Amino acid sequence: MIFLKLSKNQKNYEPLIIPINKAFHELTKGEAQEYFDWYLNHIDARSEYLRSKVANGLDIPIETLDFSFESLKIVWKWFLQVAEISMTPKSLLKKIEKSLSGQPQSYINHMLEQSKEELSVFTEYVLRDIGMYLGKVFEGNYPQLKWTYKISPQSDVHVNQPIIIGFIDETYTKPFYPELEPIDLARTPAMNLFDNTQRENDLFEWSKKWEQWIPREN
Repeated sequence: MIFLKLSKNQKNYEPLIIPINKAFHELTKGEAQEYFDWYLNHIDARSEYLRSKVANGLDIPIETLDFSFESLKIVWKWFLQVAEISMTPKSLLKKIEKSLSGQPQSYINHMLEQSKEELSVFTEYVLRDIGMYLGKVFEGNYPQLKWTYKISPQSDVHVNQPIIIGFIDETYTKPFYPELEPIDLARTPAMNLFDNTQRENDLFEWSKKWEQWIPREN
């Protein structure tokens, strides 16, 4: 039997375990609806749990975490103190190498080098909670946004996952309607950990980019 050594951060954090054990694109229509309902029903509780962990970790009043965009700077400051990077399991690296079969060896070596580290499981749990908090930030400040999910196409990266809609990008002649998966939004700046370019304002700045696509109500 293998015993995994838990970090101090892991021991002091109660993760939210999702009630599915297969890939999102494999969910049936009914399972997707059940997961969507489950997810929305946990947003408030997990956001409060995150607020308490951040407030205790930074020794600040919990009221400071008021679901404003500015509060994302505080959340991310705490996240950068607890986030962990772990070595990618050899079994996964072998799968990656197998999937690249036929590619030039130099390219395979480069991809394996890029994949040798990953965010720890604990860190992914934290990002899920931050994503839920993010959802409340957007929806709470802009009631014209709403949660939904889509069951097709199966190739969509966010199929069967809770997303927030109501954004519009009018940069181009034909308007584009971005769909926000807040956990992915939280994970995006977390990638800066791998090259040590992370900053406390990262999550705030990424969120402000999305905010500019929210149509203002008259």
